[in-house]
Amino acid sequence: MLGLVLESRARMQGVNMSARVTFLTAILLVAAGLMAPGTAAAACGGAISEFEAIVTSDANTGNLNKSVYNRIVAELGPVKQQCGAGHDAEASRGLAAIKSRHGYR
Repeated sequence: MLGLVLESRARMQGVNMSARVTFLTAILLVAAGLMAPGTAAAACGGAISEFEAIVTSDANTGNLNKSVYNRIVAELGPVKQQCGAGHDAEASRGLAAIKSRHGYR
């Protein structure tokens, strides 16, 4: 019975140490500046660039009216500013609203 208790204690300590190491690593990354706001901006920037490429392609092939294209590009301006400022959530919501409004997924 004592062996079972010691073995179970060793397992629990291993899990706790793993959590401690994970938190310590996250703190070190934040302190080192590796998780800066630019990372979030890069994420929304990629989505915006991808959508712009799709819309531009649709306009160039005639699948999207030029006036609608110009409207989409104008609507993307504030979304790009939010993304550049590191407001990833707001930029993502704005991009989703634009896509929905114009029939894109």
